[in-house]
Amino acid sequence: MDIRSRAFYKLLVLSGIMGASGALLTLAFVLALTNGIRLIWDAVPMLFGVADGTSSAVFVIAACAAGGLLVGLMTRYSGVRPALLAEELGEFTECGRLEPRSGAVGLLRGLVGLMFGGSIGPEGPLTGGSGALGTWLAERMRLPRPVVAVSSLSGMSGMFGSFLGSPFGFAMFTIEAGLEEGKLSWKLLLPSMVAASVGYGVFFSLTGYVFGGGYVFPPYEQWRLIDLGYAVPLGLLGGLLGLLFIRLFRPMRRWADRHRSRPVPLAVLAGLVLGVVGAVFPVLLFSGDANIQDLIDDAAAMGAVMLIAMAVLKVFVTATCLALGWSGGYIFPSFFMGTALGLAVHQLLPFLPEIVCIVCVMSGVSVALIKSPIALALIIQVLFDVRLAPIIAIAILAAFLLTYRTSLVERSEECSKLSPPRPHD
Repeated sequence: MDIRSRAFYKLLVLSGIMGASGALLTLAFVLALTNGIRLIWDAVPMLFGVADGTSSAVFVIAACAAGGLLVGLMTRYSGVRPALLAEELGEFTECGRLEPRSGAVGLLRGLVGLMFGGSIGPEGPLTGGSGALGTWLAERMRLPRPVVAVSSLSGMSGMFGSFLGSPFGFAMFTIEAGLEEGKLSWKLLLPSMVAASVGYGVFFSLTGYVFGGGYVFPPYEQWRLIDLGYAVPLGLLGGLLGLLFIRLFRPMRRWADRHRSRPVPLAVLAGLVLGVVGAVFPVLLFSGDANIQDLIDDAAAMGAVMLIAMAVLKVFVTATCLALGWSGGYIFPSFFMGTALGLAVHQLLPFLPEIVCIVCVMSGVSVALIKSPIALALIIQVLFDVRLAPIIAIAILAAFLLTYRTSLVERSEECSKLSPPRPHD
């Protein structure tokens, strides 16, 4: 299709509509999540004379276990296997669509998990849900398969544009996912940009939300050439933390796959693990994005050893939740992990600028988990001083080269294997 043709312009209009739909779905998700968290962690504890649910160890363990029970029951009675963000991107790359039923179940399951304190990111279920919405709307209109693919991509792009504030990020995620196989055309970038821009506009006009707008990072006083050199070992350190995540996650998921017929006990077990860790360290509950500022503000009081412990424990609880059936993402948790370890490095090596430590380790962890260096660079750059852009690029490159052949997803799945089975199959 010629990008100057009338048909392509119509496709751009459709992309904008689907991007707005993805943004509205994201808004509904955020509102439901915010109110759900207030109900579970504020209103319910007050009935028992507890002002804050996270301050009671008993309540934290009970709430996380209850969340695991609900997550497991949703898996059992829907028959839809939880999918990682990388698997959802792989499904789109292979099939040009996302299964609507799987996306809807994953969205609701992720919402429940996050409400009950899950150490998971919202971007995973929102990707599946918004892409599935785009697929469902296009197929309901009986549009041709290539247009279904654009519609699905536009739904996801609208979500990412509204939530992460980047009109290019998700397009690059998708293109990088299919880059080596050559399965995706560069022409998908234009509809994705339109969808993300419209999605951001709709979301911002309704909420005023700006990704990362609430963070107060340490200042970057002066750009120094040597910081490009520091970016290499710091990025590699982040990559090693990401490899630890992968080495923990993959055997846990293989074990869980052998017990796939028992999703309820698996999800409850994850909830109990999360609850026990969260009862001791409440900062490790939830996705971690809201706790990054707490780490920065309290880093001096916490000390390097505690910060390292926070990074490793966040790896453990997030890997456990995802491996044992809680639907979620790992971008936001990886930002928490990288921030904690980066702050620890600065305390141990104070001659390294604090913000350089944070941004480089964060970049290294995230690219180790999601092999999309350009997309992640675009997203992470939104958070930081523009002068840090080349430092981010070097850190991401170093970690990407270190971790390139080790991924969370061990093998690709074909389209037919991604369709949900009937309940109790």
